[in-house]
Amino acid sequence: MQETSLAYWHGKERKTIGWYPTIDEEKCVGCGLCVVTCSEKRNVFGYDPITKKAVVLYPYNCMVGCDNCRVACLWDAIHFPDPNSLKELAREIIDEGIIAGELRKKIATDKSLIL
Repeated sequence: MQETSLAYWHGKERKTIGWYPTIDEEKCVGCGLCVVTCSEKRNVFGYDPITKKAVVLYPYNCMVGCDNCRVACLWDAIHFPDPNSLKELAREIIDEGIIAGELRKKIATDKSLIL
């Protein structure tokens, strides 16, 4: 994994969260829509000039719960795990109070978030 600020998600080590895309090479036509859909900060995808297809280079840079690349793929070549697996993780994070703490910290530093 490329070392980035994306190594944790709500206090959980990102490598322990199995949420990232896989590509069905049989269906991929190499259009690059997934690469441009997820190219700014995350850079999950790359392009293999030999096969002329997209590849998942940095799977753990994928935002947990995001599947915009799957939606953008016109050939249904991108797949993700069952999103229900994230529900248990989200409950765990909420039970630990992580999100509430993050929200309080963000509001304390950015007063424009208060109505």
